[in-house]
Amino acid sequence: MLFSSKFYNTNGLINPVLIMLFVSSTISDLIRRKIYNHQTYTAILCGFFLNYLAGGREGMFFSFLGLITGLSLLFPFYLLGGVGGGDVKYLGAVGALKGAHFGIWTLFYTGLIGGAIALSIIIWQGNISIKDLCCYILHPFQEEKITNTQYHYIPYGLAISLGCLWALCTV
Repeated sequence: MLFSSKFYNTNGLINPVLIMLFVSSTISDLIRRKIYNHQTYTAILCGFFLNYLAGGREGMFFSFLGLITGLSLLFPFYLLGGVGGGDVKYLGAVGALKGAHFGIWTLFYTGLIGGAIALSIIIWQGNISIKDLCCYILHPFQEEKITNTQYHYIPYGLAISLGCLWALCTV
């Protein structure tokens, strides 16, 4: 139970910081297509400070483990070009605030929401029909693949925010 978010009872202080982080990150990602360093670094420092107040060195370790977990979960996708650096730091900040367990659940819900957003954008913009999509899902290794490779911006900060909200309501 050491690394669970219920070990330290600082939710009354951390949850408002988390809510401010995901509201500001969502707005900046939707408007400017960027999550700024001052948003993520401030949240990381708040996570370290508040968890230190609640648990001393163990609280700092709790925050550090959450930060490392959050950063390492999205970093491979950053290297592949799927998400931006701000998204990686954003999930790291969520982990620093609420811990590794919460960060893992946030990423799980984020993946579900991000996939739904991506699928909606693809279908809505008419790049692929539902019939082609079903055929691709049923037979992913066929030679005949989807040929339209136009890239679209997906606001993954929005997906992380919604995943964080989902985790906040369920974890």
